[in-house]
This record gives sequence, structure tokens and C-alpha cells, in this order.
Amino acid sequence: MDIIDSFFGKTKYWWLILIAGICIAIVGIWLLFFPIEGYIIIAQAFGWCLLLSGIFQIVIAASIEKKFHGWGWWLAGGIIDIIIGLILVVNLGLSMEVLPYFFAFIFLFKGIENIVASFVSISVNKFWWLYLINGVLMVILSWIFFSSVNNPTFIIDFLVSIILIYWGISMLFLSFDLKPRHKLNE
Repeated sequence: MDIIDSFFGKTKYWWLILIAGICIAIVGIWLLFFPIEGYIIIAQAFGWCLLLSGIFQIVIAASIEKKFHGWGWWLAGGIIDIIIGLILVVNLGLSMEVLPYFFAFIFLFKGIENIVASFVSISVNKFWWLYLINGVLMVILSWIFFSSVNNPTFIIDFLVSIILIYWGISMLFLSFDLKPRHKLNE
């Protein structure tokens, strides 16, 4: 396997991740200013962000030739994001009860995914270190969510706004890594 065969720099739909990153960061900033309504809004906003992100991930996975390594992570992540996003959007009562567990599992999965992606893409991506930092922070945050289920409202309001801002910014960097690269000799 040659790491150059990865999907980075090979999709014309890189701008979908850019749009998703901007939307996610805007939702995070908005949540900082409205903490009282935050818990209910977080369930809905996060559900819609996951739906949007999941759809975009599936589009990107489907557009990449299957000979390139890594497209399966995009497909799996997109499917998981869509399923959890639908649960959060459709059933508000249930989502408010289990929201800390959803966050914990989502950030654990995304954290592991980013850690793996960082090591796989060291030789082809100049922002590989951001994926490593992002992954470690997401794993730590998943532990915080698992440990905060007794009093989740304040912790979730604050942490989710910070997480969404950071997640949106990291998706901006990711989108530029996905953008096709043009060689000088072509």
C-alpha cells in the first residue's frame, strides 16, 4: 500500500466539508450566547449537523475510487452520523435523556478515527498533526461526557459550544486537504 494512494487531494467535493465546517462552527458560536435554551437546541442542532455531515461524508466516500484507502471510514462515519442525527432530530425527549451518551460515543468514534487518520496521512498532509490533536481531544471529551451524566446540562452547554467551534475549524483544515492538488508538471 502506498500512502500516496489515499483519498486526500482527490475529490472535487472538498467544498462540502468546508460548508459543513462553517455551519458547525456557527452553531457552536451561537450556543455560547444562548446557554439557557442550549440543552434543547443542542439536541436539535447537533442532530441536524450530524445529518448534514453524514450526507456529505457519504457523497465524498461514493465519489472516491475504491482503490484509494480510507473511503470506508468516510462511509461508516457518514452512516453513523446520519443514524444518530435522525434519532436526535425525531425524538427530542429521548435525545435529551441520552444526549451525554450520544456525545460520548460520537466523540470516541471520531477521536479514534482522527488518530488513525493522522498516522496514516503523515507523509501526504501538512495538517496531519491537527488530526492527532483533534483525535486525542475528542477521546478526552468522550470520557468527560461519560463522567458527567448526573449533571449534564451546564457541562454539555459549554463543552458542546467549544467542541462545535473546534470541530468546525478542524473541518475547514480537512477540506483543504481534500481539495485536489495540481502538479506543476501537468
